[in-house]
Amino acid sequence: MFLPETSKQAEQQEATWGAGGGGLFRCRQRCQDSAGGRRRVIIASLLALCVGSLLLLESGSVGRLAESPISNPGRVLLVTAHPDDEVIFFSSTITALHASGFQVFLLCLTNGDAHGLGGVRESELRAAAKALQIDSAHLSILNDSRIQDGHHEEWETEYVAGVVRKEVRRLLINTIITFDPAGVTGHKNHKGCHDGVRQYVTECAREKGSRQCPEAWSLTTTDDMRTHLSFFDIVPSAIDGKRGNESAMFLNHDLVSMFKAMAAHKSQSRWWRHVLLTRYTFVNTLQRVQPLLTDWALPLPVPAALESGSNSDSNADIYTGAAASAGAAAKRDMFMARMSRRVMRNRKSRRNIR
Repeated sequence: MFLPETSKQAEQQEATWGAGGGGLFRCRQRCQDSAGGRRRVIIASLLALCVGSLLLLESGSVGRLAESPISNPGRVLLVTAHPDDEVIFFSSTITALHASGFQVFLLCLTNGDAHGLGGVRESELRAAAKALQIDSAHLSILNDSRIQDGHHEEWETEYVAGVVRKEVRRLLINTIITFDPAGVTGHKNHKGCHDGVRQYVTECAREKGSRQCPEAWSLTTTDDMRTHLSFFDIVPSAIDGKRGNESAMFLNHDLVSMFKAMAAHKSQSRWWRHVLLTRYTFVNTLQRVQPLLTDWALPLPVPAALESGSNSDSNADIYTGAAASAGAAAKRDMFMARMSRRVMRNRKSRRNIR
């Protein structure tokens, strides 16, 4: 090691080493800043790519709802059971449809009078609808003795289907959105909405054919873990939303309006935690509702053997086979409905045990 002979040489060496050390520090700092800048650019690019992909996926979902063989495209009827359902569960769908230029109509089948607050909750719903940019003329709130709010209220499916039919004809609706068979929370009224809409779609398909009837979509019920993932469930929802033309996904385009709408439901403030903690605040996934018996519910085509006038025994065999197929389809649909209800009952019983 070089040892300075004089104090002047020592000062020169110290100045040289100090300058070298400072230069090395500045070089290292510049390298770190450059690496950090590259990381930030990469992260920002990935985020932009993810957001762009989600918006592109959502635009495809909007396109699927816009495709309709009947007149007045873009008129969507949302069928709910209670005041506050529209914001707790469907705010993502409403804001996304508004952002895409759709007209959203809201049919609330009850005024939420289970605890004697029907008048209050009806006023709250009108304020919430205004916050969600739903025109007052597009809002219908029922107070029907045959469709009452309550966990133990059983709604007549045919009657609910008739109410939906009346609104569809009055408003010239081409798309209906409601709950799925599980009802998200398992509430009987939510399930009643789905059953009524599906019954209407089935009857319409039988009368006119499915191409002349409004399309129906249902809000997908997820398990407890995904429900409470909040906005982290956007990625799994995007995967669900890519499953062909039978599914759709919507992101919440206006969280401010959603929170204003929730604040309007003051009597239901105990439920606000559901808005903050669940996936439905940020994303909705929908599934297409099929007629109850699908193709077997439609008039069966006349077999060629009958047109050619073959013997009666073979004709009987043909009709017997067609009837067996229709019966099998009906049994399959009934079985799936029973299994869905059984799953929800088991989930509710486990919660009660805890």
